[in-house]
Amino acid sequence: MQPPVMPDDGHTTRVTSGENASSPVAGKESSAMEALWDDEDTRAFYECLPDLRAFVPAVLLGEAETKNEQSSKTQELNDVTPESDKVQIDAQENTEVSADSETVQPTHDKEEKDKEKSKESDKEKGKEKDTDKRGESERDKTKGLDGTNLEALLHRLPTCVSRDLIDQLTVEFCYLNSKSSRKKLARALFNVPRTSLELLPYYSRMVATLSTCMKDVSSMLLQLLEDEFNSLTNKKDQMNIETKIRNIRFIGELCKFKIAPTGMVFSCLKTCLDDFMHHNIDVACNLLETCGRFLYRSPETTIRMSNMLDILMRLKNVKNLDPRQSTLVENAYYLCKPPERSARVSKVRPPLHQYIRKLLFSDLDKSSIEHVLRQLRKLPWNECEPYLLKCFLKVHKGKYGQIHLVASLTAGLSRYHDDFAVAVVDEVLEEIRLGLEQNNYAMQQQRIAFMRFLGELYNYELVDSSVIFDTLYLILSFGHGTTEQDTLDPPEDCFRIRMVVTLLETCGHYFDRGSSKRKLDRFLIHFQRYILSKGVLPLDVEFDLQDLFVELRPNMMRYSSFEEVNAALVELEELERRVSTEKSHSEKHSDSEKPPRRKKSSSTLSANGRTHTNGVEGNGELHQNVAGETDSDSGSGTIDRIDRDDDETDRENQDEGCESEDDYDDGGGAVFDEDDEVHVRQKVAEVDPQEMADFDRELRALMQESLDSRKLELRSRPTINMIIPMNLFEGPTKEHHSRVMEGESGDDTTDEGNGGTKEIRVKVLVKRGNKQQTKEMYIPRDCSLVQSTKQKEAAELEEKQDIKRLVLEYNDREEEELNGGGSQPSNWTQSGGRVSNTRPTWDGQSRTSGGSRHRHIYHSGAGIYYGRRR
Repeated sequence: MQPPVMPDDGHTTRVTSGENASSPVAGKESSAMEALWDDEDTRAFYECLPDLRAFVPAVLLGEAETKNEQSSKTQELNDVTPESDKVQIDAQENTEVSADSETVQPTHDKEEKDKEKSKESDKEKGKEKDTDKRGESERDKTKGLDGTNLEALLHRLPTCVSRDLIDQLTVEFCYLNSKSSRKKLARALFNVPRTSLELLPYYSRMVATLSTCMKDVSSMLLQLLEDEFNSLTNKKDQMNIETKIRNIRFIGELCKFKIAPTGMVFSCLKTCLDDFMHHNIDVACNLLETCGRFLYRSPETTIRMSNMLDILMRLKNVKNLDPRQSTLVENAYYLCKPPERSARVSKVRPPLHQYIRKLLFSDLDKSSIEHVLRQLRKLPWNECEPYLLKCFLKVHKGKYGQIHLVASLTAGLSRYHDDFAVAVVDEVLEEIRLGLEQNNYAMQQQRIAFMRFLGELYNYELVDSSVIFDTLYLILSFGHGTTEQDTLDPPEDCFRIRMVVTLLETCGHYFDRGSSKRKLDRFLIHFQRYILSKGVLPLDVEFDLQDLFVELRPNMMRYSSFEEVNAALVELEELERRVSTEKSHSEKHSDSEKPPRRKKSSSTLSANGRTHTNGVEGNGELHQNVAGETDSDSGSGTIDRIDRDDDETDRENQDEGCESEDDYDDGGGAVFDEDDEVHVRQKVAEVDPQEMADFDRELRALMQESLDSRKLELRSRPTINMIIPMNLFEGPTKEHHSRVMEGESGDDTTDEGNGGTKEIRVKVLVKRGNKQQTKEMYIPRDCSLVQSTKQKEAAELEEKQDIKRLVLEYNDREEEELNGGGSQPSNWTQSGGRVSNTRPTWDGQSRTSGGSRHRHIYHSGAGIYYGRRR
C-alpha cells in the first residue's frame, strides 16, 4: 500500500542536500538561481586559497611523521605475512606425520608467536623513544627563536588589510608551526579589536588557508566564537553591542569560507529570532548582511534561508520597532533577497536623434566644436530643430565645464537660424522661473547649470545686460511678500545666493564701466540686504561670497546691519536724483544758449551708432556731433562711449538719455544698456534681372528728361564772396582779408574801416575792358549791406569755434581712452571704424577676466556683421 501524498507547505523549513535542492521538485526558485558571488574578485577572495604544500616543506606542516609511521606499519605487516605462510606450509606438510608430532606442533607454534610479539613491541617502544628524544631536542633548540618570532608575527596581524599580506603572513606562520603556536594564533585571531570589523574577512581567509593542513586552528576558533555567542546571548543585557556584532560577523565570514557549518549559523539566527528585540535585532541583521546573501544563493540552503527571511519580515510587521531597527531589518532582507524588478526598457530613439546626442554629449569638446557645428548645420533643420532645442536645454546632464561650448554652438547656429537662439534664451529664462516657483531640492543642480548657461549666453552676446539684471532682481524678490514666502524661499535656505553667485561669476566681470557698472553697484547693495536676511550663512556660501566681492568689487564695503544697508540705498537714490536733475538743467541751459543751425550733412545717426546716408546704412561711419560713443574694442566700427561723472563734460546724446538708470528702475518701456548695440542683419533679396533692366532704363530716361529741362532755365549770377586778387592791391599795406561782393547793380567791396568814424572805407572792384581795377569809396555804418556782412562774418567765426571745440574734445577723449582703457587695436577701416578679424572663430574657452566678450564674426547677405564688446 502506497503512503498518502501530503500537501506541500512552502513555509515549512526543510534541510535538503545539494542534489535535492537542485531538483525542480525541491526548490521553486532553483530555475532562477543567481550566481553565488557578485563579481570575480569576490569569488577569488573566498574560493581561491593558496596551497601551503607548494610554499612550505611537508616537515613543517607535520605531515612527514604521519607518513613515516604509515610506511613502517605497512613494512611490518609485509614481514609478518611470509612467516605465517611458512608456518602454514609446515603445518600442512606435518599433517602427514604421526599423531604424536601433531600434538607437539601447536605448542611450538604458540611459543614462536609469543616471542615474535614481544620483539615487535620492543621495537615499537624503541622507535617511540627515539622520536620523542629527537622532537624534544629540536624543540629545545628552536624554543627561544620561535617565541620571539611568533610574537612579532602576531603583532603584524592587524596590519594585514589585503589578500597578499594575509597570505604572506600565513606562509610565515607555517615556519613557526607547533601546537602551542597554533593555540596562540587561535587566541590572537579571536581577540580581534571589536571596532576593527574590516579585519574579519582577512582573518577568516587565514584560518581557511591553515585548515587545509592544521585542522585544530579552525576548530579551536569556532569553539571560542560559539562559547562567546552563547554567553552573550544568555546574559540578556543591553551591553557590549560592539562585541556581539564582532562575534556574529566573524561567524558569518567563516561561513562564507565554509569553515563554520551552516547549522551553526542557522542556530545563531534562530536564537535571535526567538527573542527578537533590542540587541538581538542588530545581531540578526548583521549576520544576514554578512552571509545571508551567500546562504540564500547556495543551493543547499536556499529554501531554509528563504523561510528564515519570511519569518524575519513577519516579526518586523508584528513588532513595534523604532525607525532605526525597521530600516535595519528592511536593508538586511532586501540585501539577501532583492525585490523582483522588471528589466529596464531602454528608450528607442531614431538614428538621427542618437547622432545628435552623440555629437552634443560625447564628441563635444574644445577641439571638436567646429566639427560639431558643421555637422549640426548639415541636419534637416525643420525636422531636427525641436529635438535639438530639447538637447541644448539638457546642459545639466553633461559636464559642467562644457556649458560654455553649448553657448558657443548656440551663437554659431544663430548666424543661420535666428529663431533657434531666441528659443534657447526663452526656454532658459522659463526654466529659471519654473525653478523659483517650485523650489524643488532635486532640481538644484539643474538650476545652477541654467544660471551658468544664461551667463555664457550673455558672454556670447545672445542676451543684453538688462536681461541679466532682470533675472538677478527676480531671484531676490520672487515670492517675497506673499503667503508662500516660507515655502518658496525659507529663511534658512541659501540656494538663491548660490544662483546669484554663479551668474555673476560667469559674466559679472564685464560690468565694469558705463551704466552697467552703476547698475551692478546698486544690485550688490540690494544683494547685501538679502544676505543679511538669511542670518548666519554656511561656511562654503560665505567663502563664495568673499571670492565674488574680491573679483567684482574689491573696494566695496560689506555691510553688517540692515540700518547701514538702508542708509546706503537712501544715499544712492538721493545722489542719482540730484545728478539727473542737474543733468536736465544743464541740457536745457545749453539748448537755450546755442542758436539753431542747420546741419550741413544729411546723414543721421542710427540707434546702434551707425550712420545712414540717403537711406543707406554705412558701417563704421561716425557722426561729427556725437559726444558719447560706444565701445570699440570689439571692432564694430564705432568709438567707445565714455562714462563721465563731470556734468560739464558729460554730454549724452538722445539714445544715452533713454538708457538712463531712472528709466530702467522705473520700468517704463524697453530700456537698452548704453554698452549694448542693436545688430541689424539684412538678407539680400533675390531680384529678377528683367526687372532690374527695366528699372535702369526708366532711371536713365528720367535723368535725361531732368537734364533737358534744366538746360532751358535761366541761370542768374548768385551773390558770392570772393577774395580780392593779390595783383590789384596797391601800396605797401595790402589788406588781404577783404571780401568782394558782386551785386546786381555793381560790384561793391566792403572792408573794415576806422572804428571811430561813422563811415566805412570800402574798395569797389570794377572792370574796364579786359582789365580789373579797384576804386575806394565810403559808405555809412548803418547801411544794410554793412550790417548783413557783419552778421555773416560773426556766424562763420562762431561756426569755426564750434568745430574747433569739438575737435579738441574728441582729441581729449582719445587721450583718456589710451591712458585709462589700455592700448587700442590699430586695424581701422577706410571709413574710420575698426574691423575685427573677418575669419569666424569658434573658440569655446570662456574668459574669466575682464575684457571683451566673446565675439563671432558673421558673414550674412548684407555684408559683414561685427560683434561688439560687452
